Amino acid sequence: MAMNQPPGPRRGAYTGETVAMRRRAAARQVGTIWRRVRLGLALALAAALLGAAMLYWQVHRLAAAITLAEVRPNPPLSTPLVGANLLLIGVDARPGHPEEGVRSDTLILARLDAAGRWVSLLSIPRDSQVDLLDIGTTKINVAYGQGYARAEELYGPEASPEQGGMALTAQTVEQLLDLRRHGMRVDYTAQVNFDGFAGVIDALGGVTVDVPTLIVDDAYPTPDFGTMRVEFQPGPQRMDGARALIYARTRHADSDFGRAERQQQVLRAILHEFQAKGWPSQVAAVPSLLGSVAGAGGATPPVLTTMPIDRIDVLLGLMSLAGGLDPDAIGQLRISPDVVGMTENGSNLIWNAEDIQALLDTFAAPPSEGRERATVQVLNGTATPGLARTVSLELEGSGFRILVPDNAPEGDHPRTTVYDVTGKPATSRRLAKALNADTVRGAAPGVLSQADIVVILGEDAAGQ
Repeated sequence: MAMNQPPGPRRGAYTGETVAMRRRAAARQVGTIWRRVRLGLALALAAALLGAAMLYWQVHRLAAAITLAEVRPNPPLSTPLVGANLLLIGVDARPGHPEEGVRSDTLILARLDAAGRWVSLLSIPRDSQVDLLDIGTTKINVAYGQGYARAEELYGPEASPEQGGMALTAQTVEQLLDLRRHGMRVDYTAQVNFDGFAGVIDALGGVTVDVPTLIVDDAYPTPDFGTMRVEFQPGPQRMDGARALIYARTRHADSDFGRAERQQQVLRAILHEFQAKGWPSQVAAVPSLLGSVAGAGGATPPVLTTMPIDRIDVLLGLMSLAGGLDPDAIGQLRISPDVVGMTENGSNLIWNAEDIQALLDTFAAPPSEGRERATVQVLNGTATPGLARTVSLELEGSGFRILVPDNAPEGDHPRTTVYDVTGKPATSRRLAKALNADTVRGAAPGVLSQADIVVILGEDAAGQ
């Protein structure tokens, strides 16, 4: 008779040893996963550090090629991380024709504030009247040529012509704008010749520019001192460096004030193009961008600056602005008769000093509706009677400062358009959103208005 045996473990039942084995296996699996995660993170960090090191090495090499020491006495100390003024000088120099001398073709003062993520641009007309030492009353664009020719005399035996040109231009701009009344200086300068301007755009693969109105210039100057006809049709269009340079320089179709508006427009387009590429393409574009401004063969680089671009705080500030600044939020200002009182001395332009200080109040502050205090005038470009008055009342109820409405000049106005006349980007953006309208920087064609922003209602508004 068989003795009863104790029952064995049931099929599929977990014993204490089985559970422990499974737990150890799971722990090993989790450990393996975390080791792989840590390895991946370490590799990613190493790649990021290597990329940052390579980028800094390229920037450092570029800085050695294009950075010049400041030769002004008591130079200002500032950083774009918390606010600095950079004077952009477009230089008209023709190496094959030294008898022509050199002069500043463009002057734009840029306020850079990386911490606040904002930038303001202020265009200074080249015919603005100033007083230069040993020269007397003259135009401001003469300052660069005088500093260039008298660099050693004015700034010491070690000063190069380019250093002298930038230094005297910076001092003259400070004098014209009386920047010290606002506790500001021209902190840094950068000069760009025509090749450098076009080269940056070509390195990006071109830019897209929305031309607001038809431009026809029958006397655009050529490098051989001749002229040619240039034409730009209205609407968005792709431009390479050469074409964008012509667009930024042409002035016979309107004026130097219209030209200043176009130059700022192209600068915005450059920033927009860079940001639109995304990080991988931005990194890939850096070598060609750096090469476009560094020059070659011992020639003077097309871009020179006194800003120490390889200094960590400066580099971080510039990278922050390049990657995170909204191009449409850039404050665009210009010294022009529609915002600053002006008298003329021959072809020299004499600006009202108090009006310039009021303009600097806007320049020195982050763009915002509260600070802009913009006035708006609505013009009826449709056949619907009373539409401008109706829209004006609605906008006034939304908090806009509205002037008396009127009719727009005769012509076709298919789309409602917001014209930012005096550089009020924050208010213009909210207006355009409220009206589902296009935005144009500059004056409305054929319109004389005291408003900062002019709205021309198009047929799309009549159908709403």
